[in-house]
This record gives sequence, C-alpha cells and structure tokens, in this order.
Amino acid sequence: MDNDPIYESVAADLKVARDEGAGALELARLAQARLGARFGALSFIATFKMAFGIPVEVLHRAHAWEGFNLGQVGISDAEFEGLLAGWIPVNPEGS
Repeated sequence: MDNDPIYESVAADLKVARDEGAGALELARLAQARLGARFGALSFIATFKMAFGIPVEVLHRAHAWEGFNLGQVGISDAEFEGLLAGWIPVNPEGS
C-alpha cells in the first residue's frame, strides 16, 4: 500500500457501516465502490484487516468472492459471508 489515506478512510467507513447493520456483502461492495480503480486483492485485504482485524489468511480466501470479478475461481455469496461471519455478522435482511 502506498500510505494513501484513502485506505484508512475506507476502513473507518466500513466500521461505521458494520455498526449500522451492514453485512459482509454490502461492506465488500462499499469498499469496492469507495476505492474505485484502486480496488484489488491487496486493497480489499488491507482495508478489511484495518477495519475488523480479520486474519490475512481468511481475507486471502475471501478475496476470491465472485462479486469482485478479480479473475480467479470465485466463491459464492454464502461462502464469503461464512468466512467473515466471526467478524461481520450475517445480515439477516440480506446485503
């Protein structure tokens, strides 16, 4: 990461959104939208680690979520939410 304050800003926004009830899918889309062209595997891992303290190993698997379209074999919405459920409760209303 290039010490750009945008990553810390996005991490702060993710914390607020989670506290307001956003689920993992909604938070992932928020990070992707906020980071725009800067979004990728490393920025996803960095911002979610900063925001929620999720271990890198978990985030490494989670970044394969099919919703990101990052080119690798994708994991489903349910698997993505399951991986992050210890840090981001599943949103019962759907994300």
